Amino acid sequence: MRELIIVGYGISVRARRGLLMIRGGKGEKTEVSPSDLETVVVATGGASISSSAVRLLINHGVDLVFLDSRGRPIGRLYPPFINRTVMTRRQQYEAYFGEKRWVIVGAIVEAKIRNQANLLKYYAKSREMDELKEASYEVLLSLKKLPGALGDPARVLSVEAEASRAYWSGIRLLLPSDVEFDGRDPEALDSVNISINYLNALLYSSCWKALVLAGLDPYAGFLHADRSGKESLVYDYSDMFKPPAVDRLVVKLFSEGWRPEIVNGLLTAKSRGFLVQSFFKWMERRVRPYSESTCSLAQAVKRWAFKLASFLRGNVKNYRGFVEPW
Repeated sequence: MRELIIVGYGISVRARRGLLMIRGGKGEKTEVSPSDLETVVVATGGASISSSAVRLLINHGVDLVFLDSRGRPIGRLYPPFINRTVMTRRQQYEAYFGEKRWVIVGAIVEAKIRNQANLLKYYAKSREMDELKEASYEVLLSLKKLPGALGDPARVLSVEAEASRAYWSGIRLLLPSDVEFDGRDPEALDSVNISINYLNALLYSSCWKALVLAGLDPYAGFLHADRSGKESLVYDYSDMFKPPAVDRLVVKLFSEGWRPEIVNGLLTAKSRGFLVQSFFKWMERRVRPYSESTCSLAQAVKRWAFKLASFLRGNVKNYRGFVEPW
């Protein structure tokens, strides 16, 4: 067990004899060894955790994350053993004003667009849909404009938007006919957009942890505008993982017949719990990035964060984004 996910009401977590004692709302009990855990996710406001349980998790280096009803992390405790933080963050701040900024932006945006195109190519072959081949071709066309856009954040975002229009038109074709989806809109209240929002928030949490453990400042980005309380680097970095980690999972779940329960524009506790469990299971999926050894998607999120830190410190000469072949 790598993740312990707590969902529901009336749940209590206590420490007993070096183990976590979890009591459910109906009195059922489960014991878990903290040495078997990497992360504990609390996706409910109806659970209680004792201070002794928190201390036990900290002593075992377990990441403890609290999510709100939209899947956004509102608090977390993680191991304080982070290497090279000062050196890495100094280089990160300096890079914003130099050439490295645009190397990083170009690598991440190119990886995001290639992953979007590769996802469409994958489904074009598996479902024999020629329309998806055309959509993937349109997505890749936008890459021709990327080199000329580097240096201007607005132009780079315009390239991203152009690729996304073709991409989401292809995703719409993959969803069952009974599913309402007019395109990607974070403010929309349809089941697909709400599910994507929640899963994106889970991905942000994973990326946040990876960046911090690599010694990076999650609030100091290179493309998304800096704003107090906004994890700009998390948003930058997570973009290249969204197609394989979130979008493909959403297509899979809806294609298999799952439909979320939504009340007043929010996922119910049951649906949130299902998505949390599905996400962490999906992140253990094995991938083989270009020119890299096979690893899980979760490991790739960590690996590319450390690659970014190494590039900023000058330990490697270039930075290439994560791309999953189709």
